[in-house]
Amino acid sequence: MMHEIQTLMLEYYELWGRMDAVYDRWAKAHGMTYTELMVLYALWETKQPITQRDLCQEQHLPKQTVNSVLHALAKRQLVVFRESALDHRRKEILLTQAGKALAGDVIQELQAHEMQVIQRVGITSMKTMLTETRRFLEAFEEAGK
Repeated sequence: MMHEIQTLMLEYYELWGRMDAVYDRWAKAHGMTYTELMVLYALWETKQPITQRDLCQEQHLPKQTVNSVLHALAKRQLVVFRESALDHRRKEILLTQAGKALAGDVIQELQAHEMQVIQRVGITSMKTMLTETRRFLEAFEEAGK
């Protein structure tokens, strides 16, 4: 039984790594890093002001990583920072017009690609995968308490 569990976990890690690699290659083909892609995705999808703290929590990334990505995007004039109206100590991150144009093109292309993949795999299979992944994650979190 222990050998079977180890084999299953190794396969899980391999698939997890391959999934990251697929998105990383996709991001690089569009002139950005995987983390920049995920941050742009979050900024594109958000309908309300978002802070660095929000991005860290949403993307499950370290503060320093998100900070580095945001400053790289700001240097490329894709994002700007403005003082939060709710908390003057925090800065909200906004896409510039150039950022909106790039994110719109890249994210919409990625979403179209993802939709094709989901249609190919099947919605029922996708729902099952999400349900089982969530179940594994919740059990893992519970076991860690």
